[in-house]
Amino acid sequence: MVGRVAGRVAVAVSASTEPAAPARAFGRRTLAEWCVLVAAVLVLALLAARQGWTERADLAAYDTAIAAQHHPARDDIVIVAIDDASITAIGRWPWRRAVLGQLVERIAAGGPRVIGVDVILSERDTRYPQDDALLARSLAQAGNVVLPVVAEPSTGGTGGMLVRYPLAGLGAAVGHINMVVDTDGVARQVWLREGPQPVEAAGVPHLAAVMAGMLAEPGRAPRALDSYRQEAARLTESNGWQRSGRVRIPYAGPPGTFARVSARDVLEGRIDPARFAGKAVLVGAMATGMGDVLPTPVSRDGRGMSGVEILANTLQALTDGDAILAVPRGWQLAGTLLAVLLAALAALRLPPRGALVATGLLLVALLGGSLALLALARLWFAPAAAALGCLLFYPLWAWRRQEAALRFLADELARLEREPGLMPAPHYTGATLDSRMRAVYGMSARLRGMRRFLSDGLESLPDATAICDLAGGVMLANRRCVALAPAVLGRVAAAGDTGEPRAPIRDVIEALFPAPAPALAYWHALHGRHAGVRPVQDPVPEGGIEVAGRGDRRYLLHGAPLHGESGAVAGLIVSVTDITAIRVAERQREQMLRFLSHDMRSPQASILALIELHERRARGDAGDAGDSNSAVLHRIAAHARRTMTLADDFISVARAESQSLAFTEVELGGLVLDATDQLWALANARSVSLQVDLPDEPAVLRGEPSLLVRAIANVVSNAIKFSPHGAEVAVTLTHAGEHFVIAVQDHGPGIDEADQARLFEPFVRLHEGRQGAPDGTGLGLVLVRAVAERHGGKVTVQSAAGAGATFRIELPTG
Repeated sequence: MVGRVAGRVAVAVSASTEPAAPARAFGRRTLAEWCVLVAAVLVLALLAARQGWTERADLAAYDTAIAAQHHPARDDIVIVAIDDASITAIGRWPWRRAVLGQLVERIAAGGPRVIGVDVILSERDTRYPQDDALLARSLAQAGNVVLPVVAEPSTGGTGGMLVRYPLAGLGAAVGHINMVVDTDGVARQVWLREGPQPVEAAGVPHLAAVMAGMLAEPGRAPRALDSYRQEAARLTESNGWQRSGRVRIPYAGPPGTFARVSARDVLEGRIDPARFAGKAVLVGAMATGMGDVLPTPVSRDGRGMSGVEILANTLQALTDGDAILAVPRGWQLAGTLLAVLLAALAALRLPPRGALVATGLLLVALLGGSLALLALARLWFAPAAAALGCLLFYPLWAWRRQEAALRFLADELARLEREPGLMPAPHYTGATLDSRMRAVYGMSARLRGMRRFLSDGLESLPDATAICDLAGGVMLANRRCVALAPAVLGRVAAAGDTGEPRAPIRDVIEALFPAPAPALAYWHALHGRHAGVRPVQDPVPEGGIEVAGRGDRRYLLHGAPLHGESGAVAGLIVSVTDITAIRVAERQREQMLRFLSHDMRSPQASILALIELHERRARGDAGDAGDSNSAVLHRIAAHARRTMTLADDFISVARAESQSLAFTEVELGGLVLDATDQLWALANARSVSLQVDLPDEPAVLRGEPSLLVRAIANVVSNAIKFSPHGAEVAVTLTHAGEHFVIAVQDHGPGIDEADQARLFEPFVRLHEGRQGAPDGTGLGLVLVRAVAERHGGKVTVQSAAGAGATFRIELPTG
């Protein structure tokens, strides 16, 4: 768990040391490229919309929407068709105008609301002049007939337009029937008013608009006569011809949708005139080869729609207020700009996949919104220019990003190759994305190796180490640091890179030190000095500070800044060094100094004083000089021997506690015999019997033989010294589990349980001052404990006052 935390060292430190200035420069360059590309695509999209480059795509979308939105034809619009049957029965076209008048009379007999005659009557009938009067009389009798006006280019080469009105004597209402075809030759729209002068003053209304006004209920003018003229676009051509009120026709259905009757049936009386009551009747040519037949969005199988049917669709649209208007140019441009900007923002802010999805959704929204606007509000928004901008921006931006990525990878790889490091830098060639990706993979492998190297380095540090960010949160901690404060730092390993809050170093300090005030003051001073978040009142100790830990532990707290590539402080590293052993060694040194200055100095001083006394006596007293000299010399010898024993014991203890011991394989039974042999004379002098019990099997272990012999001898020597005359000391060697046990049992005065804890303290002599107590230095059992612990074992005592004592030295077998 901790290794995983330490393994993030390279990532965490690199993230903390990211240079701000290059990142800002990279961001500014990206934003500048984005702005330039947005401007270019917007200009292209607006130019495409203005110049009609995407008109075919818009018209295709429009035709799809119109073809999918069929609606029933009005039942009060009837077409009287001059069809093939009528031509066959009555004769070839044009008919005599008397026949046309008779047709109008029969229709008018049914009481229609308006009759529209889609037949051009701008020239007099030279063959039958009297027919013009007959037709005029029929039109006058009907009173609600509308005749067509046609605008044609003038034949004089002036480029102007020639308006051909119906004969003046006919006395009917007029309306133009000019059709507007788009660039693909399809009829989709009409102009409600046209003319050579300002259309408000002298323009000619459309025939369908005139009929719609007459068809409307009294007091209710159709939308075509008021709002359409104000809302729809207007156009002035180069020849001065003006048009206004452009509307698109929402065709009710394919050709044949509107009800129609044959003109022959009307003339021959097969149709009851009552069928035309209250209706709008359109009379027009639908015979093969006659009249104008134009393709429409609802045409099928290459069939066009006759002009009279187009008039019927136009009349229905104007009567129902259902005509389609193009959105104002300003709104069209605004919608195009908004769509392109949204696609550009998605490409800038989202990852490539998200930007692609967002662009696709924008395209769907453009087409769907345009169709929905057409169906629900009868407004047409041309989506192709906006879609073109969206489609262009994504690949162009992807190209620029790929170029930027390639350039960035090349620069970074070159920089990393120049960077000194512990791992060999791979060499790369090629300018394609694949080659750069392979190079990045090689560099990533190098960085992973470096991260592993740093991870192992952090873990192998001898001190507890933590790396903090500038806010004081612990980003990394090695195993030793986690072990000091597991409750706080355990969640650092558990959190990983999930974004959970980092453990504050303040909590670590409070968990580690029972009195955290000095450590917190040091942290605040270090943080304020290097992070620059607050003024530093007190100087920061360069070598750190010593802080008391729990359980008489002593720690050295030290911190230093971590700098990023730009040289700025990116974090702080804090180490906690356990100096308990150093402080123990210092105390031992102080004890040694006290020992050297007092315990070992005192005998020497006594020797000097006795020598001086002897000299004075030798000069002054001659009588008892022999006895006196013998006593003095005896005392000098005793002090000297004590001094030598102290020195030997002190050196043995120091050697046992030193760092370097030469362990070899030894047979423990032989060492026990060596130690007891050294003390055989002492035992005989005190009439003490030594009983040695050794196992049959050899007891082999790795150890330092001289120290082991000295330790065993010390325990046996103490047993002999404290045993009464004639007593027995038992020395046994046994094999218990994974330990060899050397037990030394005596029958001396024993040791109180309260005093047993002080047995192994330096210079402690429990029986000092008591009558008959043997001499000693107080270092013998200290040496025994040191030797046992250096061999991985321990020494224990079992005793009670007056019951003797048993000392056990336990040594591992391995």
